Amino acid sequence: MPDNVLNRAVAPQQQAFVGFTIRQPEQHLLADVPVFVLEAGMQEVLRIDLVFAAGAWHEAQPLVGGLTNRMLQEGSRARSGAAIAEFFDFHGAYLSYEATADRSGVSLYCLSHHATQLLPTFFELVFEPAFPAHELATTVRNQKQQLSVELGKVSFLARRAFAEALFGTEHPYGRQSNEARYDALQPSWLEQFHAQQYTRQRFSVSVSGRGASSLLPQLAQLLEKVPAGEAAAEPVYPANSRLGQVHVAKPDALQHALRIGRRCIDKRHPDYHGLKVLNTLLGGYFGSRLMSNLREDKGFTYGVGSAVLSYERDAVWTIATEVGADVSAAALTEIYEEMERLRREPVGHEELELVRQYLQGVYMSSFDGAFALADRFRDVYHFGLDSSYYTQYLHTVQHITPEQLQALAQQYLNPADFVTIVAGG
Repeated sequence: MPDNVLNRAVAPQQQAFVGFTIRQPEQHLLADVPVFVLEAGMQEVLRIDLVFAAGAWHEAQPLVGGLTNRMLQEGSRARSGAAIAEFFDFHGAYLSYEATADRSGVSLYCLSHHATQLLPTFFELVFEPAFPAHELATTVRNQKQQLSVELGKVSFLARRAFAEALFGTEHPYGRQSNEARYDALQPSWLEQFHAQQYTRQRFSVSVSGRGASSLLPQLAQLLEKVPAGEAAAEPVYPANSRLGQVHVAKPDALQHALRIGRRCIDKRHPDYHGLKVLNTLLGGYFGSRLMSNLREDKGFTYGVGSAVLSYERDAVWTIATEVGADVSAAALTEIYEEMERLRREPVGHEELELVRQYLQGVYMSSFDGAFALADRFRDVYHFGLDSSYYTQYLHTVQHITPEQLQALAQQYLNPADFVTIVAGG
């Protein structure tokens, strides 16, 4: 075989992990708003993130947090949404909107030399929205249509039932959209939510990329004009878990969607890093035990995966797949058997070393570039953590033992703590 042809029958050589220092953003306080500046990158591009304590957790009425964030793009009190969109398009800029259970945010991606021109309009869009009633009606109609389509999918039904079972139907992490909740929405609810949550007391700014620090004087001026707001007490929502098996009927479905999981520990818990390694072994990458069993060996599914997801006030360990209705029970048996095997037997050295190599590679790639560095900082900042979180995680990946993983499995993979959702016929 010629030297320049890749022989796919031979596994590539494992490379030694090369350590590196995680770059930290400069931290400023401008007009009482935390501002994080990460001067990095070779390209003349910037990203400015405005992140608010304005997720579903802070809603007085369901759906308001996400819709408030979504409606920011529909125009300010001075300009229409179309005019603002045309302005950003002309400068080659891009806006993205994100709303989660905990927070909402808007990000501006732009060329560095256009940032000073774009920032005033960016702040206008976020802090002076019009919430036009006709645009809200159109948005609500579109989202109801999308919901109708999604309700025909067993995977969507399983995901909704899973959240409801773990947290309860009125908890922000378990509450779901429905047609009645969309019909009840009023523009005044969005205006009130925006006035309460989109204030200096409730958000932070991060600027990452080439030329980030040059924006500080302009940001200081813009932030002074943002309403100060008032510090608000955080609401408390007790979770109401319902464990065991839940069946969601979908008589015409040819497949069953399976979702298994439990509430668990979040990023602040000392066991969390080890749990991430254990999850990778179980179903967190393509070579995991669940993939080897359900896809490669049994042929039950095209894909199965597991993940540990940390909200700011809780966390979930979840396993998800779709299988033929005729093998649904057998697939559940195999999933629970793989969980039990991790509790019963220490993982072998070769398998654990493969997972170590995989996780070290993912770790390195997750810090590639200015925007990724900013994301990693934000991932821990809202938990009250710093970059030591990542060094501790890497240490766990490199040194955790089979016995420690088995002990974690015995503690966190007890079937009695899990809920099982089966959506389908």
